[in-house]
Amino acid sequence: MPAAIVLVSCDVGKEDSVADELCRMQGVENVAIVYGAYDLVVKLSAETMDGLEGLIIRKLRTLPGIRSTVTLIMSRECAV
Repeated sequence: MPAAIVLVSCDVGKEDSVADELCRMQGVENVAIVYGAYDLVVKLSAETMDGLEGLIIRKLRTLPGIRSTVTLIMSRECAV
């Protein structure tokens, strides 16, 4: 199943509302509010690469309050 980690920069003061909206979005597995260069780290998955692309481009990146994103497509993951 295709998956990605998206690093999100939000408008100042919008971190909580963007995180709440992302938590309600289908395909979002995890949302973490973080400190540093980015405001949120989001893990996404979809049935297909096309579905993952649509989730990132048409849903996540269009949310009000998101300033920029960096997408890391996952090639492999191990459970700890």
